[in-house]
Amino acid sequence: MLVVFVRSIIVYVMLLVIMRLMGKRQLSELQPFEFAITLIIAELACVPMSEMQVPLLYGVIPIFTLFILHLFITKVAGKSLRFNRLLNGKPKLVMTPNGMDMRLLKKLDMNVMDLLHALRSAGYFDPNDVAYAILETNGQLSVLPKAEATPLTPSSAGIESEKVALSYPVIMEGVVEHTNLQLAGVSEAKLMDFLKEKGLKPAEVSLLAVTGKNAYLQPKKGSALQGEIAS
Repeated sequence: MLVVFVRSIIVYVMLLVIMRLMGKRQLSELQPFEFAITLIIAELACVPMSEMQVPLLYGVIPIFTLFILHLFITKVAGKSLRFNRLLNGKPKLVMTPNGMDMRLLKKLDMNVMDLLHALRSAGYFDPNDVAYAILETNGQLSVLPKAEATPLTPSSAGIESEKVALSYPVIMEGVVEHTNLQLAGVSEAKLMDFLKEKGLKPAEVSLLAVTGKNAYLQPKKGSALQGEIAS
C-alpha cells in the first residue's frame, strides 16, 4: 500500500510539472491535438499508479515522450500555416448578416440549438444582435455584434475617460504583498494609515486591491468597503 502511495505521488508531481510546461491552454481552451494528448496522458498515468507489476518507468517514459511530441508539434505548427490548418482546421463563419449557414452547421454536426447555446454563452441572447459568428478551431464561438447592438463605450459616446490602471492586490488573506505594494505606488505607512482609518489590521483583511487611488477592501468579517488610498 505504501508503494502505491509513493508511486501515485511521483506520477502526480510529474504530471503537474508537464502540464505547467505545456502551457495555460492545457487547462482551458484546447486545440484538437492538445486534447488528444491530454486524454492519452491521463490514461497512461493510471497504469503506473495502480498496476504494481508494471515498472514505474513504463508509465513515465510514454508520458514524457508525449510531452516531447507536443513540443515538436507546437513548434512546427507555429512555423507552418499549412501544417497548422491541417492539424487544427480553420475557423468557420457560421453566421453572417444574411443569417445562419445551415449547410455549414450540418457539415460541422451542429444544429440551431447548439448555435443558440454558443451565442448565449458569448453573451448574445438575441440572434438579431449578431452580425458575424465564427467557430474557432478550439470550439469557442467568436461573435461580432451589429452596430446597434455594440456595447456603448466612452470613446463611442465622445466621453473622455480616465487612464486605465491595473489593480494590485496588496493584501491577500491577511498577508501584505510588498511587491504589489511597490507596483501600486503605495507606501507601507500609507497602507497602515488607510487600514487604521477603517479600524482594521492586515490580519483581519481577506483582500485589499488598489487601482490607482481607489481601494477595494474585503474584511474577513463584514461587508466590502471602498475608498481612496494616498500614494
